Amino acid sequence: MNVSNDGAPSGAFGPISAQSARALAVSMDESGFGVLNDVVSASVLAKLRRTVSELIEQNGFKYFAFNGAAWCVNTCLGPLFDDVELLALVRQLYMLKMGVSPPSDRILPVMRVLAGEQGRRHSCNFHYDSYVVSILLPVLIPCDPGEPPGHLVMFPNLRNARRSSMVNILEKLLIEKLLAPVWRLAFVQKWLSAKVVTLTPGNLYFFWGMRSLHANQAGAPSRVRCTVLLHFGDPHERSMFKGLSHRLHVMRLRRMTRG
Repeated sequence: MNVSNDGAPSGAFGPISAQSARALAVSMDESGFGVLNDVVSASVLAKLRRTVSELIEQNGFKYFAFNGAAWCVNTCLGPLFDDVELLALVRQLYMLKMGVSPPSDRILPVMRVLAGEQGRRHSCNFHYDSYVVSILLPVLIPCDPGEPPGHLVMFPNLRNARRSSMVNILEKLLIEKLLAPVWRLAFVQKWLSAKVVTLTPGNLYFFWGMRSLHANQAGAPSRVRCTVLLHFGDPHERSMFKGLSHRLHVMRLRRMTRG
């Protein structure tokens, strides 16, 4: 998948500094998320949006996603993915939260495109990430008056990061499958202080993906929502149970797609 093969123009990305790690971590602890404003320029966002339109023409008006470095490294997002300061920043965040160095320097980029009824089935599916640090870049968020925008909703820091892979798998099964309908209930969201994070394209939103139960709000089936996620720091990536966790995730996505 080619997001844009002509690269990023000069000045495409705002500065990122590892020195902001402590302030971001405090914000993520206290309010659930931290923000670096205006990191991705309007020109890069425009390229991504044009490519999303082309992909919808090819794949149909439905949900689709791209995972892994292969789709990202040679595109207009490549300089952000390869930024040494971004890597230093997420490493610092991981160490501040976990107290140890991350198991690797791997960043997992994911692009998600939600459109049509299938896109709605991929909304409001609350889950924990397998990674300690998650970064969300909004690319296309519906913003017409009166329409549902599909913002991020989360139960901030509902649990601690799990150091045991088996505990993490069992807890995710309980929370994400058996209790899945519970998190959508208005009184549960009010009781547990769920938070809606208003998303502005071009900003980077940082949160503890492994700690905060989160989902995107449903948008109108006639509109398109696109985000890029950068995940970092899987404390279980060397676990013998990692393959099981991945298979469960793939099965969950297939069920939603069949819907």
